[in-house]
Amino acid sequence: MSSLKKISLKDIAEAAGVSTALVSFVLNGKKKEYRVGEETAQRIQKIAQEMNYQPNLAAKSLRSGKTKTIGLVVSDISNPFFSQLARVLEDEAAKRGYTVLFGSSDEDTEKMDRVVSNLINKGVDGLIIVPCENSEKSIAALAKNNISIVLFDRYFPEINVSYVALNNFNAANIATKYLLESGYNAPCMVAYDLNLIHMKERIRGYKKAMEDAGKKRLINITYLKQDSPRKSADRLLPKMVDTGVDAFLFGTNMISLACLYAIKDMGQEVINKIGLAGFDGNPVFDFLSVPISYVQQPIDVLVQKALGILIDNIANGNTVQSVLADGEFIKMTP
Repeated sequence: MSSLKKISLKDIAEAAGVSTALVSFVLNGKKKEYRVGEETAQRIQKIAQEMNYQPNLAAKSLRSGKTKTIGLVVSDISNPFFSQLARVLEDEAAKRGYTVLFGSSDEDTEKMDRVVSNLINKGVDGLIIVPCENSEKSIAALAKNNISIVLFDRYFPEINVSYVALNNFNAANIATKYLLESGYNAPCMVAYDLNLIHMKERIRGYKKAMEDAGKKRLINITYLKQDSPRKSADRLLPKMVDTGVDAFLFGTNMISLACLYAIKDMGQEVINKIGLAGFDGNPVFDFLSVPISYVQQPIDVLVQKALGILIDNIANGNTVQSVLADGEFIKMTP
């Protein structure tokens, strides 16, 4: 038999000496339903494996109405956090028999809509979406049309849609307290000029820590332009240091990278005096002569929760579930 031949249920049935229907019951997980003996079922499965049988997924999806594929839409797949998300999701989905199709929105609502539409047209069973700013209407429309979706990292409190995210308030609160307890008097929060819940919650956590420490008057938030963060950081951070800022809490991993270029150019004397904390570790942090502590997001937990909710929604309908997971604060010392 040629190794290139497509193995059929009939081929397996002939090799096992049973009917094609019996083979179908076993390979489609219905052996108990049709009372197939365990010994016979094991013999059929062994022969199918030895013959390298590959099921016809297209035909299977036509029968079940499911393609066993899910779509992932992130803001930028080149962002280390989102590339890690994609990697972990692909592995976890495979364990459950799903294939993942990817797309990036580039923080553009129109592009997000196009990517989502393309994935739906490809027949994905559900979507995990990192929504961009001003995409509330698009997300609400998906939910209204009974598309199985789970929002990841960001969500819209006013829309009744499942989501999984970091407890951003708590994470930023802990990071700010760490800087204050380390002896820094006037930490500044560096954020993006975005109206998205994850950024707003991180800012809220920073503010609360400053207020609790009796430093409400020293609350200082610097906003970078998302489309030109490094340029913004080069212009703004030296001004912050000149006005008395002695530590920075970076609002995202990519903000950290943009700001480190600006800090590197301030000179070693200034660098040695600045406290630094952020979100998500990065190998680049090792190249700065001062430590950068950070909130480590539990990416494995977040992915497993999101995938579990999505698969449940696909099977049972859009029952809304929400999860906020705590991160781990990693203290880095010189």
